[in-house]
Amino acid sequence: MDNQSALLNEYDAWFDSTGLKGFLARQLFGTFGLWAASTPLIRLPEELSLTAKTTHLDIGSGTGALARHLSLRTESPNAPVLIDFSSIALKIARENKPMGMPDRNTVPHLLQATATDIPLKTATFNLITCGYVAKHLDETDLFKLFSEAYRLLTPGGLFLLWEFGPSGNKRLDRWNSFVLSRYVSQPILRSTETLQEIADDAGFGFYEDARLRPFLFPPIPRASILAGKPPEGFEVSDRLRTETP
Repeated sequence: MDNQSALLNEYDAWFDSTGLKGFLARQLFGTFGLWAASTPLIRLPEELSLTAKTTHLDIGSGTGALARHLSLRTESPNAPVLIDFSSIALKIARENKPMGMPDRNTVPHLLQATATDIPLKTATFNLITCGYVAKHLDETDLFKLFSEAYRLLTPGGLFLLWEFGPSGNKRLDRWNSFVLSRYVSQPILRSTETLQEIADDAGFGFYEDARLRPFLFPPIPRASILAGKPPEGFEVSDRLRTETP
């Protein structure tokens, strides 16, 4: 069994479990988790100046809480696209349509696929989000993820990625990796600087620390990056490529 298949089995078992582990998975990847564990994402419409013209792709969408939140806040008529490799997560997303959707045309499109091979048309989205996927990917696959995001963005579009990251303390990082490994096998913790290097290699003309804070639960640091695909004809200076403090 390859790593992707093993990981899929882990997540499907996690989401489908009737025990405490399954309950926590459904909560953390649902609306409760968006507010409790991914608090900075609540303000994305204001932070990124999202509008009704936003076309959104969420890679590793889980049960779709973020996509639904952004659709409601922006009142976009464009149905977001949710990609996850877990059919059980997508089944929950299909069943969890909340009250308040402006109309049925904004019900998310669901697609089972991996983050490294996305069967969608080039230059389709002006916003791509991806949370808690990078820790599962080796260097080759993480580059493929960034390359796919670049391909799928329209000129002027933004790619926002966040993940558990290192603390700078080796002993604490070993402990955090151990905690995460109780749920997923062999997580890889990468710094924002490492993510920026991959964004540069993938062709992004702009990237910076997204500074998503605070993440309250679990108490493990996050790394985040906001990368952009320049509009046609726009030349990016080296100063704009990174603004890491």
